[in-house]
Amino acid sequence: MNILLTSLQVPGAASGVRVHYERLSALLRAQGHQVTVVTLNDLPAWGQRLVGALRHGLALLPGPLGKRLGLELTDVIKIYFAIDRRQAYDVVNAQDVSSGWAARLALRDRVPVVVTGHYNDHPGEEIIKQVGLKPNGWTARFELAWFNFLLRRTKFFLGISEYALRLTRPLLPPDARTAIAHNGVDMAAFARPAPGTPPAPGPDLRALFSGRPIVLNIGQWEARKNQQYLVQAAIELRRLRPGCVTVLVGKGEDEALLRALIARHGLENDVVLLGYHPQVAPLLHAADVYVHTATRENCPYVVIEALAAGCPVLALAAGGSPELLAGTPEASVPKPTPPAALAAQVAALLADPAALHGLQQRQYAYARPRFDVAEMVRNTLAFYQQAAGQAPPRPRPVAPAAAPQLA
Repeated sequence: MNILLTSLQVPGAASGVRVHYERLSALLRAQGHQVTVVTLNDLPAWGQRLVGALRHGLALLPGPLGKRLGLELTDVIKIYFAIDRRQAYDVVNAQDVSSGWAARLALRDRVPVVVTGHYNDHPGEEIIKQVGLKPNGWTARFELAWFNFLLRRTKFFLGISEYALRLTRPLLPPDARTAIAHNGVDMAAFARPAPGTPPAPGPDLRALFSGRPIVLNIGQWEARKNQQYLVQAAIELRRLRPGCVTVLVGKGEDEALLRALIARHGLENDVVLLGYHPQVAPLLHAADVYVHTATRENCPYVVIEALAAGCPVLALAAGGSPELLAGTPEASVPKPTPPAALAAQVAALLADPAALHGLQQRQYAYARPRFDVAEMVRNTLAFYQQAAGQAPPRPRPVAPAAAPQLA
């Protein structure tokens, strides 16, 4: 197939959307498909200048409405003019509704446009929260109306979780076609290395925290990812499981807040801010348990990466996270759970190696056939072919795989 992928997220952006489309495009090319990626960066310099002038002009309108109007409209304009209309595309996969609308306009509806829903909330509500708009103000109303307008014109929607599909289906036209292709990772690539394998680049957690149980969290340090909840749990965990260390990997706007919280409770020896590290597999191999604390999620890659790496997982029951742990529902922590109760659950697992091992085995057995990257590509291609009016491929059976053993 000749596939066009569009996204507002440019190469190098610190975004799971960017990671998704880069992985997907590479995997599709490896199967012999032609893939073109178009982002906001692909508009030529002359176009960037003209669009920038338009955005600047709209930003001069009083209040935040002009700025938001300029951002939304010029994002569509950039994608619209960056698309090569001479190409004979079979399908477009837009990684957001805005670039999907731009592709429909640019290609005059001659090519089916599949929109993938990566958002954690209604996309308009997500922007309202991110930017801090007044919920009942004109700008917030514009954002909601804009994305409702785009979703009502979406004919093909591909959710990366059942949660995203449930959230979006009421906003789509009645005859819209929908499907789910969960995020996927290369399960084999995340397997624990064989003994004697040279160490991977990055910090060696087992050497840094020799003999100590390790609780790991990976993600952007921001309010939505909710790492301060895990720091609060560490207060009780220090009493229940002396010597346990909670390691937070990432970077972000909440760093100062987290450092202040750690200092306030004297947790400098119990909670470590390790910073950002791109190679997460060695970190997951070294951890005793991974705890995901995000309060709003779609289909978090890092949870699937932890499952693939053979690291037992606990996660707040938010968004699509419970789908990933459906084989072990006891690992989904209700959102109202107090930090001390989470600490007690973590401490109980660390004190019972057999229970921890059993949890990991059942989680891997559930994840292996569902969240491997090959399954993601098969489901995505099947929906592309449906959208393009071609017969979907027959699903190939997934051979059972043995779960990796805990170190």
